[in-house]
Amino acid sequence: MTLWPRLLAVALLCVTSACVSAGTKAINDPETISRIEVGKSTPADVVALLGYPLTASYGEKGEPTWHYAYTTATPLPTGYLPVVKAFTPDLSETTRRFGVTFNKEGVVKSLGPEQPPRLPENPSPTG
Repeated sequence: MTLWPRLLAVALLCVTSACVSAGTKAINDPETISRIEVGKSTPADVVALLGYPLTASYGEKGEPTWHYAYTTATPLPTGYLPVVKAFTPDLSETTRRFGVTFNKEGVVKSLGPEQPPRLPENPSPTG
């Protein structure tokens, strides 16, 4: 009889500790980011370190900015309570954004978390 409470406890721990992530995890690694050199690194260097970007945009002077993001979502304990879930969020979500801007010669001009133009928070569909 003591086996069921133990199994239930293990199952609850597994469910509540589940975490989902998506995107480019490398943007959270300071060592990887430090290998991108302003004035020296090329798009090929950035792809080798971070992979291809999530999106890209172009500034007024035609300089491309590559946008990367990494999102982590963790369930909150309140998400398992039916009545409480209706009134509170059931996920804790964290998103980190990172951008790399290249000059027209194809060399990194700048990089950082808030590169212009900024990736829209809620992109609207075009049609």
